[in-house]
Amino acid sequence: MASAGISGIYPRGGPSLDWPESEQDVYRRLKESLPGGWVAWHSMKIRTHGAEFAESDFVIADPARGALALEVKGGLIDKGEGVWRQNGQAMKSSPLDQAHRFVRMLLAKFKDKRLVSPPIGVAAAFPDTDFEIPPSQGDLEGIVIGARDLPYLEDVLPRVFKTALRPSTWGPASPGWVEFLHGLWCESWPQGMTLSQLVRGREAGRVRMDAEQFAALESILENDLVLVRGGAGSGKTLLARELAIREARAGRKVLLLTFTDALGLELAARIGEPGAVVSPVGRFALEKLRKSGFDDPERYEPEFWNGVTRRAAETVGLWEDRGGFDTVIVDEGQDFGQCEWEIVERCAGRGGRRRIWVFADEKQAFWEGRRIPAGIEERAVKFGLRRPYRCPSAVQALADAYADGGWGDGCERLEAMAQGLAEGTVKVIASDGAGPEIHSAVGDEIRAAKKRGFAESDIAVVSLRGLMYAGNIMHNPSLGRCELVQATDLERRDRVICDTFLRYKGLERPMVIVADVLTAASRYRVRMNIAVSRACGALRIVVSRAELELDPILRRVAEMQGE
Repeated sequence: MASAGISGIYPRGGPSLDWPESEQDVYRRLKESLPGGWVAWHSMKIRTHGAEFAESDFVIADPARGALALEVKGGLIDKGEGVWRQNGQAMKSSPLDQAHRFVRMLLAKFKDKRLVSPPIGVAAAFPDTDFEIPPSQGDLEGIVIGARDLPYLEDVLPRVFKTALRPSTWGPASPGWVEFLHGLWCESWPQGMTLSQLVRGREAGRVRMDAEQFAALESILENDLVLVRGGAGSGKTLLARELAIREARAGRKVLLLTFTDALGLELAARIGEPGAVVSPVGRFALEKLRKSGFDDPERYEPEFWNGVTRRAAETVGLWEDRGGFDTVIVDEGQDFGQCEWEIVERCAGRGGRRRIWVFADEKQAFWEGRRIPAGIEERAVKFGLRRPYRCPSAVQALADAYADGGWGDGCERLEAMAQGLAEGTVKVIASDGAGPEIHSAVGDEIRAAKKRGFAESDIAVVSLRGLMYAGNIMHNPSLGRCELVQATDLERRDRVICDTFLRYKGLERPMVIVADVLTAASRYRVRMNIAVSRACGALRIVVSRAELELDPILRRVAEMQGE
């Protein structure tokens, strides 16, 4: 039997129109006749620490036996005078060379994780080539699927597995090897997978498998005053959420405060523990004031929310019982101002034992003059999260370039970017127009993402301009024939999100499209660092050529891309 929840063929949504027709044909045949309990993945991509890259058109797993890397070659395939030909043209290599290379790298992946792999073999499918006598070449004998075989895959595949797989000489495969393969498929490229699949797989790895995360959890739980610093994607919000859940389940009343509305609402929806209160700090202050008779209508303007937090911080009567909280957790601590910190202090209590845990990344601080309070800075146990987890290496390299003001002296970031450009992880779309023309180009990228297998719930458009800017892309009701919703609209998370870089801070989606690029905007590099690092799978930046010329970091990417 396949592992619970992992069976059948992936991606679930069917073949994308930009796949080769031969691979579309094989996908449909597999969907119709894959043996019961088996699993198949289209386009599994893997890369090693040395940035080597390999791909298998399909990986098929029989949980009771092993796995098969299936190379698909469309068109008429034949061989003459020792040369393999495809539609009459000589092929650069034999049909199975790429599959063998993929298997070697896949075995290395198992070894890196200290897992024993199952038997893994290779095979080829020629869906457009009809033959009665299969190839007799030694390395292809018995492992080629032709056009006549496709309708009978339920019977053909077990025979191919029997020929292609040899008994393992290194003992039984590690339990969970099917899940490991599924994780590799999800990790490599977010085609056809939902945000929930991506988050579950990656979050489980961040908390349960990484020693640094374990150390952070233990350090925080053992101390009452802790300051955790880490860059974008290092797992701060994940740890804040995990800690809130653990504290609540331990019987403590916990308060988790964020700065942005969307992140606070998202975390509140995810945590759902009776003993946990999760809220954006401004909304938390507003609710307190409402209970004391404050009835001013809510407005978006920053002046309104600044007034709310100031009034709440100064109204001592609101906090006579500290809010009844045993533990206060602060995410996005670098954005809290004096009044927000006053609310934190009042909820935690000023004397005796105070349990405050703060997560911060000063490189993403947007407002000048906001600092972690000296009392916390001086007395807190400090912990640093050094490894980024969320972003692919090319996206992380770009985010780091903006955080540090350039590409640096080394070549590691540029190498990561070159790899990302080659894989399609990152792309810069330069437009001769501006305003509506740029927004139209974003719509084109949304359609392109959907064509490549992304769901609308996988896509976020992030504007580098504020909400009050009249030309902000988020004022469009729809783009690319898709309705746009704001990040705070939790009821419609299945749609394409379109919001500002600040309002989307702390959140992520597999495909992020950055728009409204204006290099003259205040703290431009911080804006770009925040926006870029929201992408946990792929990144597109749509920019006018005029603005592109003014940004040396992005211009270098465009040059590498050949733009």
